[in-house]
Amino acid sequence: MFRAHCEVIVINSDDSLRSRYPHWEHIGNDGYFTDQWNAALARFDADVFVHIQGDIWPTKVDQVLSECTRFIKNYGVGVYAPNVDFTAHVYRTQSLRKLQEGVYEVPTPDNSFWAIPSEVIRNTPRVDPRVNRLGWGIDYLVGAVARRSGRKIVRDYRFTAGHLRFTGYDNGEALREWEQMKKAVDPLLCREMELLQRERNELVTHTTSWGHPVARLLTAVSSRTNRGAIILQRRITSH
Repeated sequence: MFRAHCEVIVINSDDSLRSRYPHWEHIGNDGYFTDQWNAALARFDADVFVHIQGDIWPTKVDQVLSECTRFIKNYGVGVYAPNVDFTAHVYRTQSLRKLQEGVYEVPTPDNSFWAIPSEVIRNTPRVDPRVNRLGWGIDYLVGAVARRSGRKIVRDYRFTAGHLRFTGYDNGEALREWEQMKKAVDPLLCREMELLQRERNELVTHTTSWGHPVARLLTAVSSRTNRGAIILQRRITSH
């Protein structure tokens, strides 16, 4: 679906698929979100980083990629994400700042499917999987870097991707790891992350099926076959 529009790299953490897809990037069965994220960043070399988890079903791919590029280039956007139909981050749009019809500024989107300019990626500290293996908080980390550079975080409600309605990891463990990660980053960045989290909690509707009040930040379904990530690179040139 994406290959016609941009460069595609699959990061896979299911060793049973190695022989079937030898051209994928295989990181081993123990690779959860942080390992997938770090592997994707290590292979990224373009202007726009698009990251989508293996249990997301996108729609109107060509339009989403075109719009993410347009908003990043022309509207000072540092994080762009389409809506997803199952997420902990459900906002009252009437309480959000409208950037354009259907596109609103948010404190954090769902990082199961999002786009980030290379400038923000370069300035985002790498996450140590020994501190945070499951990856909660990475969307706040990226968002904090974007905000501190004067860029916007937006969700485009004109596009809604499908998302599986279950996960396969321990929320309590993920939360503990997130707290450890916050202590490991620069205090100013940690403060910005906490401001985004507070803003998110004030705006969220609390009407999702997620049991934990803290945002779910990683997709790791119980079937290892689906525990993969795809990174998509848009190479932008000016004419």
